[in-house]
Amino acid sequence: MSGITVLSPLGVNRVGSQPLAPRLRSLDGVTLGVLNNSKPNSLELQRRVIELLAKQHPVAGSLTKQKPSAAIGAEGLDAYAKEVGAVITAISD
Repeated sequence: MSGITVLSPLGVNRVGSQPLAPRLRSLDGVTLGVLNNSKPNSLELQRRVIELLAKQHPVAGSLTKQKPSAAIGAEGLDAYAKEVGAVITAISD
């Protein structure tokens, strides 16, 4: 008698916890980064957040990085982190 092999398409979730990054004491003099994922209207939202923050804090400026896909990679994030002091990012669909 032959048997039937049943395969499951379900993956295994490996969820770990990461500590939050330390908070900045102030945004004064900080270059704000915008990490944009190219979703519709996300850049407009992020720029508006930067504009509102800049009205409340004397920031040094802002730097936008456009990424065309979901992943940017650790090396890309590390390089961007050296250019900015805080990052505004968003996910939207």
